[in-house]
Amino acid sequence: MKSNWEESKKRSLYHFDPQRRDQAHEVIEHLGRLDPVWLDDIDEIVANSRPATWETRGYKGEGVLPPREDLAAEEYDLTRAGMAVNTTITHLNWHLPPSLQLLAADFGLDDAMYRIHVQRPGEVWNLHIDKLQKWNPDAWNNVLRIFVQLTDWQPGQFWEYGNYHWNQWRAGDVSTFDWHNIPHCTANAGYYPRVTFQLTGCVTDKTRDFLEVLKYPNYRTKRISDLLKDIT
Repeated sequence: MKSNWEESKKRSLYHFDPQRRDQAHEVIEHLGRLDPVWLDDIDEIVANSRPATWETRGYKGEGVLPPREDLAAEEYDLTRAGMAVNTTITHLNWHLPPSLQLLAADFGLDDAMYRIHVQRPGEVWNLHIDKLQKWNPDAWNNVLRIFVQLTDWQPGQFWEYGNYHWNQWRAGDVSTFDWHNIPHCTANAGYYPRVTFQLTGCVTDKTRDFLEVLKYPNYRTKRISDLLKDIT
């Protein structure tokens, strides 16, 4: 039986030296900060999230199961580590409130997948390397995965990129990383849900333009606040 972890490591350029101390800039890229205009939506987002396992995480969209060979390799790693294959690794909400719909449109990703991760206390998304080549096999380096933190960091929550532990984020922090090479995982050992908006898709000119806009938070805050007023 193949191991998803071992097979993924073969195509990664990461060093995999557990004694090397990675610096933040080596493994995570901070793109900017947004005004968290979605805070009034958080309770509903959390309440409507549903448990997800490695099988039901939404391989490329809600309800899309991973190829059997991929899943078998992923579940082999879980079993080998002593975990049940049906372990809940996070909760997911696929339905965006208007505030996040506007944000998704601004990023302008093509062939995009949007999902909200609600990682509740006790949930762990195991160490892995993303396999996003499926989005655009002929130009996989044009695929971007973006994270927008929807809630402030609380003690006990963490992201691990390579050997770097990221914490103390604020709601509105926007980041990305080298998904093809950097191993990563998340866990919640605290007492509050960690809520993150994940966007995945192919970069367009609109995406590039908006990433420039992110450098100017005052402009961005006014833009989305005005649009939300029009909706409500």
